[in-house]
Amino acid sequence: MDATLGISVALLRPLAELLNQLDLDGPRFLQDLGVDDQMAPNTYVSAAEVDRLLAAIGDARRDPAFSLTLAKLASARPLGLFGHLIWLSGTVRDALERAVKFYVVVTRRTTLVMEERGGIATIRQVPASPAIPRGRILTEFPFASLALRARAATGGRFALHAVRFAHAGEGTATYADVFGVDVEFGAKQDAIEIAVDKLALPLLGSDPITSAAIETKIAQLLSAAPADRFLDRVRRAAGDGSPAAIAKTLGISERTLRRQLAQYGTNLRELTDDAQRARAEALLATGKTVKEVAFELGFSEPSAFSRAYKRWTGKAPSST
Repeated sequence: MDATLGISVALLRPLAELLNQLDLDGPRFLQDLGVDDQMAPNTYVSAAEVDRLLAAIGDARRDPAFSLTLAKLASARPLGLFGHLIWLSGTVRDALERAVKFYVVVTRRTTLVMEERGGIATIRQVPASPAIPRGRILTEFPFASLALRARAATGGRFALHAVRFAHAGEGTATYADVFGVDVEFGAKQDAIEIAVDKLALPLLGSDPITSAAIETKIAQLLSAAPADRFLDRVRRAAGDGSPAAIAKTLGISERTLRRQLAQYGTNLRELTDDAQRARAEALLATGKTVKEVAFELGFSEPSAFSRAYKRWTGKAPSST
């Protein structure tokens, strides 16, 4: 499974620290995932493997609510760089808007979407690809962490309106205690609802200046090499033809391909043009004629290629 849709090292290292607090082997957890000390925080690891290991740990502990156990530990202080970014914000709304915007820091398997309607704000977890399964622990953990941390950061004034999970489960007293409401399982989507007036609550310990500095650092992190590697893979696959064929070559769905490209501020047309331009320039440099290059690139007529080349470079291919 493509690790570009996985879980980031920026989340896995803090998770390992939580495991240490439970007298579990956090370093072994990272080792089993192939994470070492030199690995950059913006490296993504197979989400399926993370799910498998966490589920095995929960089973070994005979803890059916292991996601909530981890969330309770995480509520003591912000979890990693992402947590500090969120909970040093000024208000609950600021925190949630940053969480939605920068959720890609912790995972590319799922995005967050926040919508407001009728006095209720809904935050949904949206899978990058419906074909990619998601484990229960990492589905429940972010919402449980949010509920507990927001409650602590507002002096107990924050409360959820509703909690829904798509997977099967049982709304035990532990779930009701963590979320403050009855939890619905077997729902159509993974989502929480919050009364809009709760979004204006100020956060204790707010430090907007530090939070803004962290946001700048995270923005730099997101623009680093992993994005470039993914875009390079798309460019290399661009010669395979249709968007469906390119997505198949990358081992992801066409919808996921488009969503990933949008996260990087580009689209398939731009990357395909880049790949075609680079290939055209390389072929022309070998001395091939415009007609030969046009047909090699799949254009029906040399004139169509010439128009495309001028759009790409601002000059005619015959002038190269």
